[in-house]
Amino acid sequence: MSAAALGTKGKASTPIPTGVPPTGRRLASAARLTPQDPEAARTVVFSIIARIESYLDEETAALSKSLEFDFKSSNDRKNQGLLDLNQAMRRLQRSDVNSDLQMRLVAFREKLAVNLRRIRLHLDAVREIAAMLSEAIQSAESDGTYTRNIGPYGNLP
Repeated sequence: MSAAALGTKGKASTPIPTGVPPTGRRLASAARLTPQDPEAARTVVFSIIARIESYLDEETAALSKSLEFDFKSSNDRKNQGLLDLNQAMRRLQRSDVNSDLQMRLVAFREKLAVNLRRIRLHLDAVREIAAMLSEAIQSAESDGTYTRNIGPYGNLP
């Protein structure tokens, strides 16, 4: 064993891999320093879209079936996916966007619109339930002193 591989007390230490400076931070990869191949960049975009679509499908199905769905983790995954998609799209030049990618993006927007409609429907239902609960609580706590509808017939003449 060489003297460089031995620690200060004569014990073998783990050699620092090449490409990692002594500070422990990795050097920027060559792919980040040089322009990417447009086909490879499009492939990354397609894979990210597929990943986000799987999240959307899962959430849309859960909104239809189950009330026990973790919306926070779903939103976190979608946010991360959209961040990844945004970064991947920045690597593409406008001329790199071909008809296949355009069609895929259109289909992705449609899937997002379906998910948005489902979420809005769910939130509207939650608002209605919250309003009904609020009314029930107010009427249970009220003794009728300040209400206009006094008596069994309410506002009827």
